[in-house]
Amino acid sequence: MSKKKKFRPHQQRQAYLFILPSMIILSVFVFIPLGASLVISLLNMNIFMKDISFAGIHNFVKLFSDHRVANATFNSFYFTLFEVPLQVGLALMLTMYVAKNNKYTKLLRSTYYLPFVCSMTAMGIVWSMMLDPNMGLVPYWLSKIGIDSISFLKDPNLAMPTVIAVTAWKGFGYTLTLLTAAVLNISSSLYEAADMDGAGQWKKFIHITIPGIFPTISFCIVTTTISSLQVFDQTYVMTQGGPLNRTETVVQYIYDRGFQTAPYDLGYASAISVYLFVIIAIVTFVLKRFVLNKGEEAND
Repeated sequence: MSKKKKFRPHQQRQAYLFILPSMIILSVFVFIPLGASLVISLLNMNIFMKDISFAGIHNFVKLFSDHRVANATFNSFYFTLFEVPLQVGLALMLTMYVAKNNKYTKLLRSTYYLPFVCSMTAMGIVWSMMLDPNMGLVPYWLSKIGIDSISFLKDPNLAMPTVIAVTAWKGFGYTLTLLTAAVLNISSSLYEAADMDGAGQWKKFIHITIPGIFPTISFCIVTTTISSLQVFDQTYVMTQGGPLNRTETVVQYIYDRGFQTAPYDLGYASAISVYLFVIIAIVTFVLKRFVLNKGEEAND
């Protein structure tokens, strides 16, 4: 015990040295900007940093009466509530078919994962061109089977569902990879016992696969939800928040108020950023309490 106590401070110093690079990166790109946003949210300040004055909670009071903040919040939750189940559900269904170690399924997994490594901006531009009613491939193919040209990104009722579908298509490969890795870690003896009892594929999926990978499913739900609430790239590239602000999200409105529309009000944009941070923190806490913890309990 004395030797362990003697060497423990030295071992702790080594541990701190290992985590130091990560802490520096987190401080520069997360903690310091977060603190700066909180400070700026209490100021009247534009992008040129002229005529700075203390605003107190005025910016926060203002955002609760701003109908565009309410609209952007609704759009962000609308996107999240449909995109997360679609992405996780699609990955979960395909997991049944690709969770095998042969050349064909490995090729499929690589193919599905490929869109995830591509830039969302690039994918948004490609899909915008493919869905263009005048020159896009998708409207052209639809016209060949008798369906009139559809403005997927200009119709207020279709714009957000289209963005959701494109996002789920791009991201489900990552979720599929995680779920497949979890499935491959399930003991084959469980499936062999189920085969001896005469269980079909569906029963094995429900009673063995789902419980076995539930912790991974919970993790995917939490991380995908956090990412979805911060959606920006695809809506900005594909719809610019339109039509009629039906796809404008909170992050996009922050960018618009702070960097795109005069008077470039950084103070107000930072207040909305803090507002979004609080929303994400609350949603994450709820998901951790009712989803992630349940997954950990199932794993135990």
